[in-house]
Amino acid sequence: MTARPIEARRERAAALHVLAAPCLWARARRFVDDAGEVDWLRLELAAGQWSWGDWLLVCAARDLDDGTAAAGLRRLCTTLAPQELRRVVEAVLLLRPDAAFEPGGEGVR
Repeated sequence: MTARPIEARRERAAALHVLAAPCLWARARRFVDDAGEVDWLRLELAAGQWSWGDWLLVCAARDLDDGTAAAGLRRLCTTLAPQELRRVVEAVLLLRPDAAFEPGGEGVR
């Protein structure tokens, strides 16, 4: 199996999906311009004052976008509420739709 490059727009879409979490978007949207570009430096600085879970969501979003913030799967699984963890999983599937489960949980597509 060979690795496939992922298109940058899917990476950004996945990151924005995480940032759009209801618990986060009201504070995060000021760091996202109309073109969907994220001011990661300012966002991460602001998120340092937010809850641990919200900061972790920001890290997950950046990790999906450019791979420079290591969110850590274990931390995501043990820290995030179910709806926020689900949003991260949905974002991963935006990047890799070929890894999505078949309806009914029968396996991957």
